[in-house]
Amino acid sequence: MRKTYTLIAAMLSGIALTSCGSAQSLPEIVAAHKDKASFTKVNDKTSQLQPLFNGTDLDGWYTYTQTWGQNNDVENAFTVEDGVLHFAGESMGYLCTTDSFKDYYLRVVFRWGEKKYAPRTNQPRDSGILYHFPDSAPDNVWPLSIECQVQENDCGDYYLVGETSLESPNIRPEGQPYRVVRTANFEKPAPEWNTIEIICTGNASEHYVNGKKVNEAYNLSVTEGKILLQLEGAEIFYKSVDLLPLR
Repeated sequence: MRKTYTLIAAMLSGIALTSCGSAQSLPEIVAAHKDKASFTKVNDKTSQLQPLFNGTDLDGWYTYTQTWGQNNDVENAFTVEDGVLHFAGESMGYLCTTDSFKDYYLRVVFRWGEKKYAPRTNQPRDSGILYHFPDSAPDNVWPLSIECQVQENDCGDYYLVGETSLESPNIRPEGQPYRVVRTANFEKPAPEWNTIEIICTGNASEHYVNGKKVNEAYNLSVTEGKILLQLEGAEIFYKSVDLLPLR
């Protein structure tokens, strides 16, 4: 009987350990990554995702729109509703981190809203995660950066913004040297939630959609900077934005 109690106690201890996020805290694609040995800031037992969005307000971020400029969101295009970021309105613009980042894992969870705005009412819903936006580069639509495309049926494409550059084994459509197409479509349709994951290390990056690797590139011309989420003619909700330093 004592052995039985000991076994039950050990099982309960393991459950408690897992629920606290200890040994199971690493995102799956980080834990299984081929370069994990080089992730010097990652510890299997203690590493935790850092929320860039706190679920309450826009602390740590600033707004920018083509019409109204920085931190002058007169249209309330960027709001927090029930713990979720809600982007809506006709102005082109973005929500951008105040801090810059380098060598990290980024996870963003989003879903599409119903509204579309002119002049894109007849086009696929569009947004984007732009990263490596240097502190020295000016705010504009759209700023110098690398984009992980968030667009209906194109999630995970690369877009080179502001004359950035990279190399990739994947396809660049004829006449679109600024774009690298994802290898497959794993996006869930609206109104389901989708997870975008990005790994940036050195001058390389990888894009994942709902746990599947869909794109990769190296020799990126920019390797660190701010992170921004686009408002680009479509209503969108961002539930979480989390980051894990890797090196």
